[in-house]
Formats: sequence, structure tokens, C-alpha cells
Amino acid sequence: MYFNLRAPHPPIWRIARAIGVVLLLTAVPALTAVDHQSLRFRERTGDTVVYLTSDERVDQNGYVLSSRSSLGEEHHVIVDDQLESVRWRHRFVADDTDYTAVRTGRRIELTGTHRGTRISRSYSLGDDAPWIQSIERSLQAFVVSDSRRTEFYTVQPDDFQLRRLQAVRRGRTTVDVDGVATDAWEIRVSVAGIASIFWSATYWFRTSDGQFVRSEAVRGWPGTPVTVVEMVRTTPSP
Repeated sequence: MYFNLRAPHPPIWRIARAIGVVLLLTAVPALTAVDHQSLRFRERTGDTVVYLTSDERVDQNGYVLSSRSSLGEEHHVIVDDQLESVRWRHRFVADDTDYTAVRTGRRIELTGTHRGTRISRSYSLGDDAPWIQSIERSLQAFVVSDSRRTEFYTVQPDDFQLRRLQAVRRGRTTVDVDGVATDAWEIRVSVAGIASIFWSATYWFRTSDGQFVRSEAVRGWPGTPVTVVEMVRTTPSP
């Protein structure tokens, strides 16, 4: 699953677009638990509401995580058996956007069209931190572990910068999810290092299985309304 806001931001606030993506147990069981399932989420920013459908399936390419907004924007992420991203496609016909990023070893190659302009980027992952473009899904392995902190890379939409992010466990709590009190782990996601003081997002994952259920983040200048994403329906396929 991959959630984002379609609005320009200055550099430090643009990081918010990369948080919340096209994106349960330990790594291998998580991929074999279901062949296909669909989840539905509501994204609310002030008076603006967008619905998102997230699908997970296994096909000849591997384990595919897909999300589509009610505006028609799509993200498709293929992950390996460690839930690390292997391939990411972002498509939004109304915006003349369709590009794909592919990881080979520790390099990522991104090509395609962004808002009608051809783009081509290459990235080198500097260490063994994973590449994650579906934060809600790929962080689940961390959530159900005993670890307090993890770091990972993500490619920033719009400016296409490779960012190093960190996720820190803040503890166990009860959070409202579409009107239902839910026992969850609270996770703070931010830029790694000193820049973490400027921006962060909060995620909640259900303690029973590590499923992402809610997030809160400011995706713009200071004073921008908080964007709240929460699960509203779970529909496993037969």
C-alpha cells in the first residue's frame, strides 16, 4: 500500500509523500498466509476524503502489493521473501505519470514518465538497509519482532530523492480505528538522523497480527491539517 498527497511541498515537507505508501508474521509466513486479500482505507485531510483499496496477491512475478485511490492513482510493489521492495510502479493516467523502479542487487534504476516529462534515475544503496516502498506492509516484519528501531531507504515521489528513514517503536496502546478501540503498536517514522526533529509520522499496527490500521501525519507546511488514514473494511478473497 502506498498513500500520498498530490500537492507540491518544500523539500523537508516533501518527505511526507514518501511516508505511507503502495505497501503479518515473520517474513516467510507473511507471504504464505494468504494468496489474495483486499483491504480498504479512508484518507482524510481536513474536509477532503479519499478512499484507497489495497490488494495483495501472489502471481508469476512474486508477491505483489497494489493500491488504488478513488482518484485513480495506482502503486504496485513487488517484494521478496523478506518484504523488501524489488520493483515499484507508479501510474496515474490523469497526471500523465507512469514510471517504474527496479532493484538489482544494491542498485535501483527508475525510468518512465512523470507529469508528461521523461525521467531516468539511478540509485546506489549505501549499506544493507532495505529498500521499502510499501511502508504499511513491509514494516510489519519489524512490528512483530522484538526490535525497537529499524532503518530503511525509500524513493521520494516528485523529486525522486533516495531518502533514509527510521522507524522507532513507541510502545503498546489503544487507538481508535473507524470507531473501534484497537490494541496496537505505535511506531514513529521519520527521516534518519538529526532531521527527524523536523518531521515525523505516527503509525499503528494491530498487536494481534501486525496489520497496519491507522496513521497520522502532516503532509505539507506547518499548519496543514493532519492527514489521517484508517482501515474501514477487510475483505479476504475466497
